[in-house]
Amino acid sequence: MSMHKDNREKLLTAFRRRSEVPQNTVIFMDGGSELPVYDTDTQFDFRQESNFQYLFGVKEPDCKACIRVSDGRTVLFIPKLDKSYAAWMGPIKPPAWFERAYEVDQVEYVEDVSKVLSAELNVRALAVVRGTNRDSGELFPEPTLPEMGTLAVSNEASCALWEELSEARVVKSAHELRILEYANEVSSVAHVELMRTLRPGIREYVVEATFRYNAAIRGCGRVGYSCICPAGGRNAVLHYGHAGEPNPERIEQGDMVLRDMGAEYHCYTADVTCSYPANGIFSEPQRTVYEAVWEATLAVETTIRPGINYKDMHRLAQRVMLTEMCKAGLFVGDVEDMMKVNLMNTFMFHGLGHSLGLDVHDVGGYPVGVNRKDDSSIQENLRCGRELMEGMVITVEPGFYFADFLINETLEDPGKARFINRVRLDELRTVGGVRIEDDVIITATGCRVLTTVPRTVIDIEETMAGQPWNCSATSQRIYDSVHRGTRQAWPA
Repeated sequence: MSMHKDNREKLLTAFRRRSEVPQNTVIFMDGGSELPVYDTDTQFDFRQESNFQYLFGVKEPDCKACIRVSDGRTVLFIPKLDKSYAAWMGPIKPPAWFERAYEVDQVEYVEDVSKVLSAELNVRALAVVRGTNRDSGELFPEPTLPEMGTLAVSNEASCALWEELSEARVVKSAHELRILEYANEVSSVAHVELMRTLRPGIREYVVEATFRYNAAIRGCGRVGYSCICPAGGRNAVLHYGHAGEPNPERIEQGDMVLRDMGAEYHCYTADVTCSYPANGIFSEPQRTVYEAVWEATLAVETTIRPGINYKDMHRLAQRVMLTEMCKAGLFVGDVEDMMKVNLMNTFMFHGLGHSLGLDVHDVGGYPVGVNRKDDSSIQENLRCGRELMEGMVITVEPGFYFADFLINETLEDPGKARFINRVRLDELRTVGGVRIEDDVIITATGCRVLTTVPRTVIDIEETMAGQPWNCSATSQRIYDSVHRGTRQAWPA
């Protein structure tokens, strides 16, 4: 819980500097609530709201909290439970338990919010989280406020709170980095287990169940997002695994499979994607597409550092894959001409990566005052478009996909179709799609890859054949070719 105390102080240090914050301001926040399953007496699986989790670490639903800005005094408000709760849910914990468990200064019941704010904290203005997510465009839901007479919510302070809270979550503390590292360790072990146990003929949902099991037995009972487990042509469906396509299909002998799953720990999530052949041996088309994506991954991970704008890394990944696919015979012509018509939008129609933390698409992918859709030069859904800072955690996830509807549109466009070798396209499109996704910490001089799974073709084939995999050696194996100077250097 000391991590959450540190998070509160980090936020307050920045928030106090804002001229928009009136004297005697108190931050007021709602925690997440349990949601009933429609008209039944059961609930959807509860997960704490991420901002509330960041500041307080409270696992129980239906709580509220306030922080006095002047001195950081923190009051947690808990629901007063009916005595029947004990029969169904276990012992009712008293306020003193919550005070000790969550290291807050005071615990009161939710029904006493008005009294505490007006009588005890000497509040003159309230700040609530008020703003729009600069990536998703979604408006943050404001808390339910009690009747407090003339006590007003300061719009200026509330907007400032949203900005400072989002920015505070961008750069992770040492505690947060260790949690994210653990989520990656668990996710990596689970992904390696999938490689070892995959056999053609099983259903995709068996893969999901295997991942969830291997994460759960290591303390990660939740995943950070819906599991994505396609095979073959379904690899080009970016968010496959949703309610309408719940990983239902059979994996066939010649399929390339794509596995995008991340374990969650203390509400912090990993986000890892592996792609490999179902039978454990890469065919020529599968290897060609995979190694083009792997080359883009290496190019980005050996280039990023503080001060680099991630938009430039997105373009770098596009340029690398275009170059590699020219070598493979899929594209013909000048790469810069292909960039001008945005040919890669057909084959990688998502962004290179995003911020990662308490949400899989974490806040702060764009700086204050900038929104994702402001830059019309990038047509893809790029969720991180800012200069990188030491301590940020982001994903690096280039991909190359063969989505029929996009390819058909491109072949009907003379400006783009002229670059495509249709014979080679027919040979490669059976792959369906490949994505490689690592989670990385931006360091003072570059980055550190948290994800420790087999990545080279040789490592994947050996692991799937039953050879031991030394996860701790991954980073060295990844960068060996760079250190030896045998790999092409890509300009930043």
